[in-house]
Amino acid sequence: MPPPTCVVICVSNMSSISLRMSSHDLINIPAKQTPVINRLSDALDHALAYACAIRDNAQDDQQPIPMDLVASFKADYDKIISALTEAAQ
Repeated sequence: MPPPTCVVICVSNMSSISLRMSSHDLINIPAKQTPVINRLSDALDHALAYACAIRDNAQDDQQPIPMDLVASFKADYDKIISALTEAAQ
């Protein structure tokens, strides 16, 4: 089941965007952040689709990808979460 969707309200122009969040609450995002949050959300959607395609190919071909590659992607993910955590403080 997909995560619940909430509405993000831009403080300056009161436009709405829809993002997957773990909460049904409305959150306020400055208008300056809206385009970059939307782009990050789209990029993560694409990244998940690519990861699923890699998984499907590996399973279909019965040829796993190298764990070093997985570790590299995890390190990139950890950097993203670290940057977002800093932005949340």
